[in-house]
Amino acid sequence: NLVPDDTNGWVDVFVHDRSTGATSRVSVASNGAEGTDGPGNSPAISADGRYVTFISGATNLVAGDTNGVDDVFVRDRAASTVARASKGLDGQQIDGQARNPDISGDGSVVSWSMFRGWVVPGDANQDDDVYRYRLGDFRLIYAAERQAQMVNLLSVGPRGRVYERFNYDGWNAPDAAVAFGPQLAARPEWQEHPEWRQPAGPAAGAARLPRVLTADLLARWRIDPAHHAVLLACRTEDDLLAANAHVPDAALDRVMKGLYSPTPDQLAAEPDLMLYDPADLLRYAEGDLAGFLLRLDDRQEPLTRWALRGPTLVKGGPGSGKSTVALYRVRAVVDHHLAQTGRLPSVLFTTYTNALINASESLLRQLLGDSVRLTKNGRLPPEIRVSTLSRTAQWIARSSGEPYEMAGDHHRAQALHAARAALTPRAFGQADLAAAYGQIRELRDDYLLEEFDWVIEGQTCRHAAAYLAADRAGRGIAFGRERRAAVWRLYETYRDHLAAQNLITWGELTLAALDRVRAGEFTRRWDYVIVDEAQDLPPAALALAVELCRDPGGVFLTADANQSLYNRGFRWRAVHTALAVSGRTRILRRNYRTARPIAAAAAEIVAGLPDADPDAAQQEFVHTGPPPDLYAARGATDQWRHIAHWITNAAGQLRLPPGAAAVLVASGEVGRPLAEALRDHGLPARFMPSREFDMESPGVKVTTLHASKGLEFPIVVVAHAEAGRLPRPTAATDPDERAAHDDAQRRLFYVGCTRAMRRLLVTYDQALPSPFVAALSAERWQRTA
Repeated sequence: NLVPDDTNGWVDVFVHDRSTGATSRVSVASNGAEGTDGPGNSPAISADGRYVTFISGATNLVAGDTNGVDDVFVRDRAASTVARASKGLDGQQIDGQARNPDISGDGSVVSWSMFRGWVVPGDANQDDDVYRYRLGDFRLIYAAERQAQMVNLLSVGPRGRVYERFNYDGWNAPDAAVAFGPQLAARPEWQEHPEWRQPAGPAAGAARLPRVLTADLLARWRIDPAHHAVLLACRTEDDLLAANAHVPDAALDRVMKGLYSPTPDQLAAEPDLMLYDPADLLRYAEGDLAGFLLRLDDRQEPLTRWALRGPTLVKGGPGSGKSTVALYRVRAVVDHHLAQTGRLPSVLFTTYTNALINASESLLRQLLGDSVRLTKNGRLPPEIRVSTLSRTAQWIARSSGEPYEMAGDHHRAQALHAARAALTPRAFGQADLAAAYGQIRELRDDYLLEEFDWVIEGQTCRHAAAYLAADRAGRGIAFGRERRAAVWRLYETYRDHLAAQNLITWGELTLAALDRVRAGEFTRRWDYVIVDEAQDLPPAALALAVELCRDPGGVFLTADANQSLYNRGFRWRAVHTALAVSGRTRILRRNYRTARPIAAAAAEIVAGLPDADPDAAQQEFVHTGPPPDLYAARGATDQWRHIAHWITNAAGQLRLPPGAAAVLVASGEVGRPLAEALRDHGLPARFMPSREFDMESPGVKVTTLHASKGLEFPIVVVAHAEAGRLPRPTAATDPDERAAHDDAQRRLFYVGCTRAMRRLLVTYDQALPSPFVAALSAERWQRTA
């Protein structure tokens, strides 16, 4: 009832003139006829209110509309005419669904996105092509890959020399269709024409913003109104960086991308994402979708379907896309099983940390949307379980009905102290065991707890004989028969002390779950079990994963032994007799995360380690950039000042909010005062231990090296790499134990450095350099003081 004669029963587009109070319907034909067979939506209006663009599925708004898809129309309110804007280069209608129209202030330029449609007629070569579209005096350049259903925006710029950026001499030139990526951006003609690149401008500072932020602009960029007041007060780049204290990283990143157009290098470095449903774009813009799946390359994609009857192992270094391949593997086995049996298979997908569960589930919902029926609340069906193996083990153990509580770190420390106190040399009786116990009394608590976790419980040692035969490779200290027997007695006393309080460790929980599964007391099985980051799981947990699979041939693993922080002596043969991956192992060598100079510099850290995986270490790189920086500070105050200045510069160069940076430290004792110092220097920063880590928290993330496992950041600082902190002190006196401790700490340093994607800084006090820092080469690292 907003206007007379509205009888079509469809959603329409209206304009209300607040000065005259008049309301008119604009989603109508030039002769005033209402749309008869489709709704109107997604309007945008020119600055003077004359032109309105909108989407409509109606076929009677213009003559010859027979494509059967939604189109973009423009209504001229002054002339009372409507025209279809979404046409091909030949002026004919197109077969793609049009979405998200927008119009320039004067109404002369209309833009929109399109899905599953192709603007150029006769394009049937199935190749990657580069296209243009006219936008008034501007041209939009984009690449389209037909089979992958992917459109990649490359550039928008003034007509004329815009084509030269893409090695384009004319629309009919033989090399008109070129793939745009880092290789093209590095070609000589690009290097010879700096005007093709937008100048980086000042790294940061008091430079004024390139345009004034307004409420209308922020609304167009879909910025939450709760953040408008802070952003509207920003006049300079410094103001914008400081706003990160109150504005989430994602929102500030959207503002910065709106203010600063990306350079060709940045465009080339952007990953390709998959879009399975156009509606996901709106869900993502409104915050209902965590992100999009990365598009697999020509080496990754075959591995999703390779050796579907495994067990199968995919290895690769940091940033090689192992986790993405694991997600796509779920789709491959679902499609294969449906084709073979006509029913949905059951799949258990496990990740290493709880932080990755929600993201993995969100991505799987996109990936499986065409193959499975989601629940009423949009969740995956019960046949598809996404969980950590620890949580799955807890679920299995609790199904027994036996009450228990999980032992925390303080419980375990107390139990070990009690066991040490209870086991005097006299308690052993035998002189040789008493002598061995005298040796293990010198072992550190954390070393013994690791022995309990990774050797005794991790290798399912239920009795002394099993422990005497256990593989202790990588533990650093040789244990003879007597010393092992003494450690076993100590472990039994430790375990009994916990049991008296109804406490069990995560290792015992895994063993309890494994027992229930093997005994047939827990009967649930999955057709496929996919384990991501398998190198950080003990053999008992991996054995549980194999047992939960209906057939070992359904097991798929990803791993990188060079990233393992915890599992010393990683050996597949210790996991399960059915886990024979020989002949079914493939290696991913292309690194998509880290720039080549950073990865090459970080590789020096672990070069020569006894457990290093040479296959995973050999990588190819997509991204390049400056070498990492190494700063020798004159005390803590100078170090904190330099970190703040460096992050500000790096964020300015990359046009990213400070929240894109992470500062990694050895402990909270170092991290808390550092975060406070960064705030004093004008950077929003917060220290977050592992259990409190929040990627969505605004500002610089200060956390521990351990907590950074599995994460990535465009900008990374590894701070206070100093003797006494990295490696952390150890009371060990045995040379083998000290060597094992240093190797583990060196690997931890490596993990921290490889969290960096584009920029890396390592800082230390010049009076207390870590031995790890002293070994770094001037060839790979840019040293300053």
